[in-house]
Amino acid sequence: MNLAEANRNSHVKWLFALTAALLAWRFWLLPNLGITLYVDEAQYWTWAQHLDWGYFSKPPGVAALIWLSTALFGDGMIGVKALSMLCYPLAAAACWAIACRLYDKRVAFWSAVAVLTLPIFSWLGLFVSTDALLTLLWALALWAFLRALDSDKWADWLLLGLICGLGLLSKYTMAACLGAAFLYLLAFHRPRLASAKPWLTAALALLMLSPNIVWNINHDFPTLKHTADITLNRQSGGGLASLGEFWAAQWIAFGPVLGSIFLLLLLRVRESWNDERTRLLLWFALPLWAVVSMQALKSSANANWAAPAFAPAVIAAVAWLLQREKKKLLIAGLALNLLLVGLLYHWPQILAASSPDNQAKLSPYKRAMGWDELGRQLKPIVQAHPDAILIADNRTLLAHMLYELRDVRPLAASWNPSGVVSDHYKLTTDLRPHVGKDVILITDTTPGTDFAPRFAGMEQLARLKVPLDAQTSRNMDVYLLHAFKGY
Repeated sequence: MNLAEANRNSHVKWLFALTAALLAWRFWLLPNLGITLYVDEAQYWTWAQHLDWGYFSKPPGVAALIWLSTALFGDGMIGVKALSMLCYPLAAAACWAIACRLYDKRVAFWSAVAVLTLPIFSWLGLFVSTDALLTLLWALALWAFLRALDSDKWADWLLLGLICGLGLLSKYTMAACLGAAFLYLLAFHRPRLASAKPWLTAALALLMLSPNIVWNINHDFPTLKHTADITLNRQSGGGLASLGEFWAAQWIAFGPVLGSIFLLLLLRVRESWNDERTRLLLWFALPLWAVVSMQALKSSANANWAAPAFAPAVIAAVAWLLQREKKKLLIAGLALNLLLVGLLYHWPQILAASSPDNQAKLSPYKRAMGWDELGRQLKPIVQAHPDAILIADNRTLLAHMLYELRDVRPLAASWNPSGVVSDHYKLTTDLRPHVGKDVILITDTTPGTDFAPRFAGMEQLARLKVPLDAQTSRNMDVYLLHAFKGY
């Protein structure tokens, strides 16, 4: 074995060791945070109990991932999250393969380390979201695109189509990756478009998405309407302040050093454009950031909405540093990122040590706290009324309680007298067939006047309360409503 092979094997071993250590840290951390699932995670778990080609707000990818994860590891919190948590280390491996093709093993190693320790992926790596599969498949699509450009083999083009199809089934945002690939061919490899290969690649991706399109047609396009609503129709917020907040969040999500280097790449636009490799990487990052930036300017945008763009952008930033022999600055940036991640992961313990009375209010994990205890308090009430239908007037309560009562599996429905479909449970459940049945209502507000006229009687069974800290509690009222009369 020569020296180059020895170094390569050493790099791979270090990457495996770092990946194992970070995963062990996250898997140890989760049960010690005092949390359960977030509302979206709980809702996705309920989707996974009834696999379909589509759901109200998302394509089926995240539900299928949770279904497989819980089949392998059980329905506990770790079981729900496990495969999603593995997506980010796999995305780092894909970035390693991309950097190997574009640069060398040294850039590949440090790019993978940067992806593994990036603040945004370290945060998202604790949860189940559509970003997990999307980020992995976006990175894999770029890797497959590079293979197809190099080889022009049918197998590589079809692999790209397969990956893009899976990406579209995970989140429609994957269309931006497919579009970036075609625009890149149009701009720099136009003769390739005379071949059937890229067109059949797109056709394969759309063919894979077609069951979801059919599902949307059969259900009056709920996913497309929801996506349009949050991207086109939402009017609140927006402006330069919203755009500034979004880009500040992106800088923090990179980490101070890598974020600053990425901004430098953008400022040195001619230099970046003239470097073919940097240009290609930014080509698969900047369009998505541009779209989400327009959304932030129009109304608002969450920091994670451009998550896949970080994968190619990180490779470009790492390569820029190493090409200029700035390895020490890179290592300092990665160490700073790890410090930021450690502070974020252990913020509850830091708050506890300082003993403020409002720990929950200051915790980034607040929205996932207390639901498990509410479920434990609700369980005997539901079991005492086995024939009653569990209903809620908002998806948050219904999603959380369906997950926390998963061993009871109560029959449940969303309260929807207006008939307007505004969430998954209003789309998939209907109380109307249960006329004459008793109902258990869970609510965190005073029941509206539309309840009493539709039942023979109404009594409060309990007021459930779970303290989150000395000043904050999570509360839920439980009512028994007798003999539903119909809407």
